Amino acid sequence: MHAARVSFATAGDPGWSAYDAPQRTVRRFAATAATGRDPRPGLRSLWDGLR
Repeated sequence: MHAARVSFATAGDPGWSAYDAPQRTVRRFAATAATGRDPRPGLRSLWDGLR
């Protein structure tokens, strides 16, 4: 996570693609970091249409 923050602060690139609503790409930091799409679609869909 530290390396991603430093990369973003110095070069504007954390090492994965930017978030966008259609893809919902997210980065998970755990024992092994991974990038995935819409990791919890069921939970997220509960909030669709609410603001």
